[in-house]
Amino acid sequence: GVRVLHFPEPDSTLSWSLLQANTPDLDAFTACVWIKTTRTTSGPILSYGSESCRQCIELGYNPVGHGYSVVLKGDNVLNRSSRAEAPLPAHGNWHHWCVVWSGAKREINIYRDGLHALSQHVKVSRIPGGGKWVVGHTQCEASPDTLPKHPSFVGFVGGVNVWNHDKVDIPGLAICANTNEGSLISWDTVTKTNFKVATYEEHC
Repeated sequence: GVRVLHFPEPDSTLSWSLLQANTPDLDAFTACVWIKTTRTTSGPILSYGSESCRQCIELGYNPVGHGYSVVLKGDNVLNRSSRAEAPLPAHGNWHHWCVVWSGAKREINIYRDGLHALSQHVKVSRIPGGGKWVVGHTQCEASPDTLPKHPSFVGFVGGVNVWNHDKVDIPGLAICANTNEGSLISWDTVTKTNFKVATYEEHC
């Protein structure tokens, strides 16, 4: 069993989990997460940014089109693509999702349940460090005093691991019992500050 977070309905409820991590400037990253939802509304799953780069990284659920969204430095990089396969369905089962970005290659690769789903060219070659990571909502609004303008994710999130490189065994990570930990964020050890989020243990 592993600890997972439950983000409540409705999506207008501001709920989030702040992950304590020191992030350097990035020229590559791999971000993986387990999610489960039955909602057919959009919402951020993992968000990273700072005052100087508000939407540096935003990985979200989107029930239309691709089934997911990826924003890098404010640019929705999937808007230009129609080649996405294997979107994340809202049927209440767990799915493993990874986004791999290489600044040198200027591309992202998306994986669902260990299988490659999409490659996409991007313009971004570097992401500045010093920002904060938030699960379940955009980091721009992750404050108890904020009136949310954007929807929160509704459902369950666990196993968030982030690496500062793109050399990760993605198929191996999509196995429930895998214990590979991210170099930037390790879900089992990262300190989480939760706001209106329930934590419980889920068994595979």
